Amino acid sequence: MFPLALVAAVVAVFALRRRAANGTTVAPEASASAGSSSSDAVTWNPAWGTPNTWDAKYPGRDVTRPIPYDPAHLDPTFRTKLDATFAVLRSQGWDPKVFEGARSQQRQAWLWGEGRPDFPVYGRTGTYKTKTLDASSHGSDGARATDVISASQAWKNMDFFYALGAAAKAQGLTWGGDWPGIRDYTHVELRR
Repeated sequence: MFPLALVAAVVAVFALRRRAANGTTVAPEASASAGSSSSDAVTWNPAWGTPNTWDAKYPGRDVTRPIPYDPAHLDPTFRTKLDATFAVLRSQGWDPKVFEGARSQQRQAWLWGEGRPDFPVYGRTGTYKTKTLDASSHGSDGARATDVISASQAWKNMDFFYALGAAAKAQGLTWGGDWPGIRDYTHVELRR
């Protein structure tokens, strides 16, 4: 039996290549491999928005995987509040971990495509993954948003996410679990 992640990656690659019929080049960048060269990059589609800092820094990066987390990429005020949120969670016995901090606009477009099959190149069936096509809160030096999970339980324990929301809100951060419509329980951000 093949691992489910491998099957999903193969299906995603074939779906993306099928969508290339509009003339947009789709190459191995869409595979489950970690990173790729700029020669593997997908031709930019204006429907995705405007490229950001991370699109320039990681051209051709595998959009199915987050950019490696680096606390230095965060806005200093946001980082201080996030550190305080993590301290509260650790004092409660949780093990918070940033799953994703900085995000390229192209990755945001890939995330946006989930549940929107008509979206150019990255559209596919499934459940919505994000409520916005704009990666600006994740998308520059000084990112003001992260997606946080439990290091040991990943996305499996909703009690962790409710504790995350309470701790983040106590620091004045916005928690995606409070949003109407598409709730993003992993998301915390510092609003402008």
